[in-house]
Amino acid sequence: MTVFTAKVKAALSGDTLVLTPARQPQPGKAPSERILAFAYVSAPRLRRDDPDEPFAFQSREHLRLLLVGQLVQCEILYTVPTSNREYGVVYLPSADGSRTNVVETLISAGTVRVRDRGGKQDTEPNEILEHYRQLEAAAVDAAVGLHAPSSSFDSYDATYDLPLNFVEQNKGKPLDAVVERILNGDRILARIVLPRLHVQVPLLLAGIRCPRSSPVNADSSDQQGEPYGDAAKWFVEARLLQRSVSVEVLGASQQGALVAIVRHPVGLIADKLLESGLATVSDWQSNLLGAAAMGTLRAAERTARAKGINLWHGIAVSTPSSASLASDKSYSAVVARIISADTLAVRTSSGDEKVMQLASVRGPRANDAKQSSYVSAAREFVRKLIIGKHVKVTVLHTRPKFENFDERDMAVVELAKVPSGFSSADLAAIVVEAGYATVIRHRKGEVDDRSPIWDELLEKEAAAIKAKAGFHSGTPLPPDRVVNASESNTRAAAFLPSLQRQKRVPAVVEFVNTGSRLRLLLPRENARVKFILAGVNTPRVAMLNSPAGEKSEPFGDEAREFSARRLLQRDVEIDVTHADHSGGFFGLLHVPGTKDTFAKTLLEEGLASFDEYSAAEAGVASQFRAAEDAAALAKKGLWKDDKGKAKEVVATTTTAAAATAPAVSGSGAKASQYLNIAVTHVADDGSFSYVVLNDSLTKLKNLTSTLSASAPAPLSTPRPRIGDLVTYLLPETTLPSRFKVTALDIPKKSATLSSIDFGTIVRAAPFAKLRVLPANCTPASSGIPALAKPGVLRIVKFPDFAPEYLDDAVTVFYDQVWTAPEVLVASVSGNVKRLVAVTDGTTDASGVPTMELVSAAAMEKSVNVRLAEDGWVYVPSDKALRKSPERTVVGSAVTEELRRAAEAAKRERKGIWEYGDVTPDDE
Repeated sequence: MTVFTAKVKAALSGDTLVLTPARQPQPGKAPSERILAFAYVSAPRLRRDDPDEPFAFQSREHLRLLLVGQLVQCEILYTVPTSNREYGVVYLPSADGSRTNVVETLISAGTVRVRDRGGKQDTEPNEILEHYRQLEAAAVDAAVGLHAPSSSFDSYDATYDLPLNFVEQNKGKPLDAVVERILNGDRILARIVLPRLHVQVPLLLAGIRCPRSSPVNADSSDQQGEPYGDAAKWFVEARLLQRSVSVEVLGASQQGALVAIVRHPVGLIADKLLESGLATVSDWQSNLLGAAAMGTLRAAERTARAKGINLWHGIAVSTPSSASLASDKSYSAVVARIISADTLAVRTSSGDEKVMQLASVRGPRANDAKQSSYVSAAREFVRKLIIGKHVKVTVLHTRPKFENFDERDMAVVELAKVPSGFSSADLAAIVVEAGYATVIRHRKGEVDDRSPIWDELLEKEAAAIKAKAGFHSGTPLPPDRVVNASESNTRAAAFLPSLQRQKRVPAVVEFVNTGSRLRLLLPRENARVKFILAGVNTPRVAMLNSPAGEKSEPFGDEAREFSARRLLQRDVEIDVTHADHSGGFFGLLHVPGTKDTFAKTLLEEGLASFDEYSAAEAGVASQFRAAEDAAALAKKGLWKDDKGKAKEVVATTTTAAAATAPAVSGSGAKASQYLNIAVTHVADDGSFSYVVLNDSLTKLKNLTSTLSASAPAPLSTPRPRIGDLVTYLLPETTLPSRFKVTALDIPKKSATLSSIDFGTIVRAAPFAKLRVLPANCTPASSGIPALAKPGVLRIVKFPDFAPEYLDDAVTVFYDQVWTAPEVLVASVSGNVKRLVAVTDGTTDASGVPTMELVSAAAMEKSVNVRLAEDGWVYVPSDKALRKSPERTVVGSAVTEELRRAAEAAKRERKGIWEYGDVTPDDE
């Protein structure tokens, strides 16, 4: 008698098991198998070609649920010589050391019948067989299992062919199933159990692909499979074979195989295969699974890649995950041009222009009959959406130069906020959702160019197709029939009266020929025109077809570049004044969001000269002449080396100023006060705290010495109260200071403190580190009042409406004025930034004194002026100032000096003026 322990791999029927060794084989090797039939009993048979015998499935299920995956003890009672089939008995061990005879259990449950004989041909009495017959008699009397009336059996039909409309009727529904065989790591044979119907069909595990395992020929000789194919198959066999699972059918492959999610109670086998490096993500199934599920699978695959296990062993794989992108590949930029629906040019903060293509999408193509009519519409959609907008660019891959194609960045472009009507800020997702682009099906392993939201893009494309959005509608757009209104003088004369009657005609700048000559599209008139800025002349530019050696006039290229950066592809408005003999239209051009006409801006930058005739036609002669004079006086652009023009302007403006200077009333003037100070704290909004440099230094020294020597005691209460005075170390120093408690966070046991001597704010100061302020150090008893005083800059304002610039502006101010408290206390005069604060008693809205700060080391310009010159602050309009406590400064020399400095910074695009006028209309 042979006795051994084994693990039950499968139940072939109600009386036959497939066993594997109890000890698992070495990794990479298939476990050996052994088939054992139960002695002296038989069960109904499951058949492939004929209907199953009655109760066959129930019998097999009883045994499967009882033993599959369990360790059992086996005894071989006899072997049939003709087939070498082993027959015996199986015992299921219990935790208490006892064991259960499985055959006896099956007989008592009525799932097997006792045979008249075993494998022996003699008729000797057999005690085991007699015992089995007694158990069977009891089961017959109880009418259980096979012995129950046949009408009580759950009848069913079994099929190995997929029923008609099976996918449509059951898609997305959880179906009970039993895994019958493992065909490959990503393919199983499952018995789907429906009421009165068992469907036994192959299933593809959704979302993954495993290497091909070694097939078995009829002669049982193995063929060579792909690397790790057998390992993947064994991995799934050990976990799913003959296990009860839930199947969710998603669809079918092109070959008709069902694609399904297979859920085991402990998890998804697809995830486990990917995490173990035994499978890769199957891209073509993305539309079946959806972006969220595919994202989970890709994360599992990245885990295996990072570990370099199995399929990824020794392979360096780059991923497009946004979390792994190098920081130098991401930057902020402004959209400069739209080349097509999937290609655009952006301008970086350094002024460089970069052309890039949206990763994983392709806009409509002119050579595609279904898409060609949408090329212009798609490009216009993208233009209106993002031209001139700030975007975040993340470069995934730089495609090298190839034949006639230039080097180009493949990138993800994200808008600052999600546009109305869309669900994503990703430009590629928006264009796909609108039906103006298709998603590229990347080749296997091609991950460098792939968008990190590729699966989401496929999902949005499917939704766009279903909604018939964009070119998915199947209806071509009518061809553009735009009239060239500047084709001739006659054609222009026909359009002129209509354009003159209108004011602010909407237009789109299609091309910039020179600084003042543009090509515009007028959507409302369905016309294209040549447009010349009235009142200015810009230097001539050498065109592409110019004779060899011909060059642009000085500042001609600069003027064209200036106009192109601010106007190309932008929405503008025009006021047409007249037309010339060649069909060109003259007039004023307005850029939405700016106060001045664009021609005046060119004059102020010194990139154009004043044209008397066309300016008079437009009614802007005086203001344009003044703008040219200002540029000449500042020696900008064209007037850089023209000293004669500058002298002429100086003489003219001096005479005019003397004649028109307003008289200053002395009744409203206030006496200015001058203080020697040191700024010890700068707040996030640009307000500051300062210490007056009279006898304060001595007081600070004495105070800190007393606090250091007194070793203050901890608080006597669990927590302080708001308004209490305590002592605490200044951050990143060993300097104690007097602080006032301004706020409490009871759950976190911390407080917000404000230093009454330096103005420093401390947030989240632990209660445990606060100390009692000694009695001889309080303002009342020490004779040393709170030394820190609040202040704000006079007249100028920090850009609190633009957070992206506010931090930079405050940092510049901080660097110019701040003195470290420990330096101040140590009286290291060389490091103290001594300032003169000029104040006339004016306050801001909260009552804080307004000041003009001047460096004691460089008295020529105040800090206020330097900040305005560098473009970090702005000067409110006179209207806004009149509504503020600083109303008395309107028209003062100080205000005008600051306003001139701010206007100069604005023209030079410094600081907050980098992309134009950003101040609110009420400022």
